[in-house]
Amino acid sequence: MQHLAPIAVAVVKAPHRLIFHGTGDTRQVFDAFIRSVNRALASGRFVRLDFSKTARLFPCGLLLFIGWLDDWLEQYPGKLTCTYPDDDLVEQMLQSAGVLGRLGLSSRKNVTHNDVTRWHQFEGDRVDATPIEPFLEAVRAATSVEWQLGLGGCISEALTNVKKHAYSEATPGHWWMFATVNLERKQVFVAMHDHGDSIPGTLLAKPDLFDQVTLRKLRRGGDCELISAAAGGRTSTKLYYRGKGLPEMVEFTSRNAANALAIYSRHGYFQQRGGVDGKGTLVDPVKGTLVIWTLNFEAKL
Repeated sequence: MQHLAPIAVAVVKAPHRLIFHGTGDTRQVFDAFIRSVNRALASGRFVRLDFSKTARLFPCGLLLFIGWLDDWLEQYPGKLTCTYPDDDLVEQMLQSAGVLGRLGLSSRKNVTHNDVTRWHQFEGDRVDATPIEPFLEAVRAATSVEWQLGLGGCISEALTNVKKHAYSEATPGHWWMFATVNLERKQVFVAMHDHGDSIPGTLLAKPDLFDQVTLRKLRRGGDCELISAAAGGRTSTKLYYRGKGLPEMVEFTSRNAANALAIYSRHGYFQQRGGVDGKGTLVDPVKGTLVIWTLNFEAKL
């Protein structure tokens, strides 16, 4: 009787805290997790994602992970499975976000925890901002029509940028979003992610946006300088680039010191808090673009 060779399965433990936005050490843990899965799949092995000890999920980490997961499932069909988390809240969130279903596990929880139900989850491949209307209604109920219109305009423009700039005409502009209104903290939180062309790649593909001297200076400064330029911030070259979408988000953010915005793309990032800009370099590149936005809705417009 012929004996079948055992299937090579790599068990990859998910981080205790699935988070990306924060310190370099935080990103290092997340990146190591993604690299481990990529290496195992590329070597031809099956991969079992072990969520048993994951105790907390953050929108930034979950969005990036879902983007990677969708890519893995397309590129390596049938090669990925996962375990149920030990933590009830983590399981509810992974179930609600569609992660468990993507990986072939059935839904076994009633999703009732407020830390899950308060989140609006969206994804799409069109510019149309209609899918996020339930979230904008929650913003309107907590604040004012004027405030909601300002926020809605920024998000709509950001989605337009995803379609116009992050993807080619032949490629659907898929994006993912988590958003919530925190009445206790009087904050609105939005996290958006796409897997299209990076912000630096998009700008470099359109050299006519800058004169050649400016473009050379931005190239030398790295991806963080290009992202800063796209966001309308002043780069270390003392140059501005005023586009649409991200500059509106930066301007909206700068209206209150409690607001914060972070933009990650390819090997760089740009952040603003309290009207102060910051930027830096990433060791492992972000595929596409990740935007993290926190707004204090007590602020007057």
